[in-house]
Amino acid sequence: MRQLIKTTAILLLVVFTSCSDDFLDNEPLSFVSTDTFYKTPDQAEIALTGVYNILSANSINGFGNNGTYSRNLMIMLNGATDEALLRSPNVNPNFSVWGDGTFTAQSDFVNQSWVFFYAGINRANVLIERIGSIEGFSGNRKNEIIAEAKLLRGFYHMILSMMHGGIPIYDSENLDDSLPRDTIENVYKLVISDYEFAYNNLGHRSEVLGRVNKWTAAGLLAKAHTYLGSAKNSGLQGFLDINSFDWVNSNDHYTAALGYTQDVILNSGYQLIDNYDYLFRESTKEEQYGEFMFASEASSDASINAVNIIVNAFIPQGNLNTRGGGYGWYRPASELYDKYDSGDFRKDHNVTGNMNSSTRFEFINGVKYFVPRTIPHPNVGFMSIGKYRMVDPALKVIPNWASSINLPILRYADILLLHAECQFFTGDETGARTTLSEVRSRAIKDGFTVSDLDDAYRKDNFVDELLEERSRELCYESWRRFDLARFNKLNETITNLSTTHGFFNRRTAPVIQSNWKEERIWFPIPTTQLDLNSNLLQNQGY
Repeated sequence: MRQLIKTTAILLLVVFTSCSDDFLDNEPLSFVSTDTFYKTPDQAEIALTGVYNILSANSINGFGNNGTYSRNLMIMLNGATDEALLRSPNVNPNFSVWGDGTFTAQSDFVNQSWVFFYAGINRANVLIERIGSIEGFSGNRKNEIIAEAKLLRGFYHMILSMMHGGIPIYDSENLDDSLPRDTIENVYKLVISDYEFAYNNLGHRSEVLGRVNKWTAAGLLAKAHTYLGSAKNSGLQGFLDINSFDWVNSNDHYTAALGYTQDVILNSGYQLIDNYDYLFRESTKEEQYGEFMFASEASSDASINAVNIIVNAFIPQGNLNTRGGGYGWYRPASELYDKYDSGDFRKDHNVTGNMNSSTRFEFINGVKYFVPRTIPHPNVGFMSIGKYRMVDPALKVIPNWASSINLPILRYADILLLHAECQFFTGDETGARTTLSEVRSRAIKDGFTVSDLDDAYRKDNFVDELLEERSRELCYESWRRFDLARFNKLNETITNLSTTHGFFNRRTAPVIQSNWKEERIWFPIPTTQLDLNSNLLQNQGY
């Protein structure tokens, strides 16, 4: 870890994934000394590309294999919840441990995500500190670059903290590489400060598609504040003093979050796009930009080698080379299937059958996709995760296992759900339920009304209703583990997984339950990092 973080100061930059020609015009650099770099505005832009690259990087200086949002985090953050279960114990062990609850401090993915995110933090720090001496920027561009780098630095710290609790804070390139873990309180002081700087210094939209803007910062501020408010209200256990939420004033955080969600809703121009399924296709990126506020981006340009990998777990199981299907290593939990009413479009889109030999096809904006079969109930062995879809393999110019899909990290529907949460916790339950109705309104099938869904989904306990709606809307978008954790319901959810209802529940839920421990709400500090830095403290239970 120590050497890997240091070497990110010697820029091994790969072209960041984006659909924008301007973004892709930045040429990759290899092993360029920081003493001779950081001399021109163009070099600063390339360095910023390297900070973004962490979101979907294949490797960092030759280390790792899609360690963040391009693949591994999807497994780590969606697996072993009430959304995604392991197909069987007989899959690649690097993937299976996150589905059966046997992950340890030695698990490969946990070390990769740690190294990747800290590499991104270091890249951001180097850029922020070196850009001051560069002249020749147009308008406010220098300040915008700093704001983008700070937003990403804050985001990488935030996700690491959501996974591990208190973590080392690196806000300068010259800090000791043997820092101990700091408190969650101090981590979020940095996170919120970085987001606020971005909120105050970025514009309405970036000139480059896929880049963050003022409203990304506002949405992430709402994420940070609601995380802290809910963790305090729910009594989320830290198990270590550095992981405590005792310092949090939940009312203050929910009030702050409400202001940011209101600002996004009233002023950002983002909206719920008409077609829910277009959010999760390789070829509908133009529509996605109306709702996506932050994403791990990929490209269909084979020369760029910028792809996301969803074939292992997050597309319908089926022949990769003839139907655009996947391996099906993870499957939907019956709990997710049962959350949906029959009048909800999202049900048959997100929980499907496989791609069999007689699979039908459809055209989306003139692009051919094969259609998985529907399922009559969750007790069938061909039940698949259907949310993301790849085009007909005959149309691909990148390898069939690779995807040019943009994977959402933050989208407008999430802002509405966060807004409903803030409304409820600041005393407006009626308004909160109205906001939930707005999210559901896009999902109504012909012959049904939003009132039908409101009635079907209503729960006396609003938090339970909110969490179920977040799952229905945002399943497989890598927020479910964090949502259950911050409301202190992860342990309860694992304990209550059905072991009799649902084909894959019967097969693997008992395995998860037998391995589960309450302290696994936090991921371990990787053993490799403990070996390199004796000042790091391990989380309880590892």
